[in-house]
Amino acid sequence: MIKTYLLVLTFTFMPSIGYADVKAGEEKAQLCLFCHKPNFSAGAIPLLAGQTREYLYKQMKDFKEKKRPSSFMQMNVANLTDQDMRDIADYFSSRELIRESFRLDAEKIARGKSKAEVLECASCHMEDFSGKMEVPNLVAIDPSYIASQIEAFSAGQRSHPFISSSSGISDIDAEDLAQYFAQLE
Repeated sequence: MIKTYLLVLTFTFMPSIGYADVKAGEEKAQLCLFCHKPNFSAGAIPLLAGQTREYLYKQMKDFKEKKRPSSFMQMNVANLTDQDMRDIADYFSSRELIRESFRLDAEKIARGKSKAEVLECASCHMEDFSGKMEVPNLVAIDPSYIASQIEAFSAGQRSHPFISSSSGISDIDAEDLAQYFAQLE
């Protein structure tokens, strides 16, 4: 009886970790869509549709807590509540991945595939690189954006559990990996 009461009490006062409905997120995501839309800013800004909700939520939270650098994004998420961020993440994760066309190079793709195998990227990003939970989808992301993020990991400007300045990933490797991920379906 006491155990049941404590269990009910615990769940009553625990913060909700659930996500909201897509409809609430769609309305709140309109500000995001000014920039995070197809063919905007030559790949410097990623599309969010089809990304995992846990990853999107974590990134917004990291921007808000200034754990991820970008004064622009920090300003945009500053007034979002935790629920707002969950709603927005739920909305974008429910959307279908948008495929854009990129100028790709077969040699870079082949080198990128080999490098992804050496780095064992699929061990976290899934065999099809679609991501899971807080691990992002890498499929069909603009190669210039992915390359810039891999370079930021390598330079220690963003954290990644397996990429750091000691990883030996060159800018050429980053570009090759980005080309490989961009062509995936």
